[in-house]
Amino acid sequence: MKTTNSSVISAVKQLDVLGSGRFFLRENGSFISFVGLWLIAMLTVPHFASLDNNLLIIKQSAIPIIACMGMTLVLIIGGIDLSIGFIVGFASILSGILVKTYGLPIPFAIGITVLTGLLIGSGNGIIIEKIKVPSFIATLGSGYIIYGLAQIISGGNVVNQLPKQFLAYGNTEVFLLPLSVYICLIIVCIHYILLHQTTFGRSLFSSGFNRNASLLSGIQVGKYTIFTYAISGTLASVVGILLTIRVNSAQPDMGGSSFTFEIITAAVIGGTSLFGGSGKILGSLFGVLIIKMIENCINLLGISHYMYQAFMGLIILIAIILENMKNRALT
Repeated sequence: MKTTNSSVISAVKQLDVLGSGRFFLRENGSFISFVGLWLIAMLTVPHFASLDNNLLIIKQSAIPIIACMGMTLVLIIGGIDLSIGFIVGFASILSGILVKTYGLPIPFAIGITVLTGLLIGSGNGIIIEKIKVPSFIATLGSGYIIYGLAQIISGGNVVNQLPKQFLAYGNTEVFLLPLSVYICLIIVCIHYILLHQTTFGRSLFSSGFNRNASLLSGIQVGKYTIFTYAISGTLASVVGILLTIRVNSAQPDMGGSSFTFEIITAAVIGGTSLFGGSGKILGSLFGVLIIKMIENCINLLGISHYMYQAFMGLIILIAIILENMKNRALT
């Protein structure tokens, strides 16, 4: 009898270990993948391990990470925002015109641009929630409207040689890294607390996992939906400003659909479900780092950029297939 009991206890302990291991992998998969890929690249890709190259990856990742924070929130509630890349372009040309053509005070111009992104995002949320237009259609349509407006106000031209005071808002270096990296870290910390430590975050997860049950439990799903899209639009405008500062050029076609696709892919790599109800802020951060690391390796190895685009498409396709399989297993 004692032997039998000890065997049962041993089996239970083994199951606990396996369960803990699976939980750890599921919760930290993007971080583990990042470390694994970094080690492989360090051993196989020439010049990858240099300090300058790793600082370059961090600099290139900071601005997309900001956009990915907004996309993560939108995906968690079961939506999608295809207008992000177009808001980036609109914010870019708007900020450039305000500071260069009209000579507005830089804080005022930045404030107007960010407020514009907030209004566009709120408009997306209202169309989706109040008029009941699917998020895919609503944000794609609004995105192309915004893109058209950006082309109209710019006349299809770019604005170059922006004021040095404006460029200092993102390019000033502190401890080898530009201010844009520190802005990114602040935004990540705020969103981590917002999503994982507040009632707002719990309501987002609940709304994305089961909208009807959330409504019955008294959660104001509509308010959270509009607020989430407002955050997404606001962060996209911040990204547009920072990208403009980085390249010293305001461009109406900056961002676009390719940028949006990259952001969605990063969120998926980070563990955010395309069907709502699950996602992690730090996961999305490492998702962007993984994408930028892969892009960096492709450039160092001299491989065609089309391979990178094909890889991004493959990730999205695999993610959709795995989510469908999981959903079928649960039903």
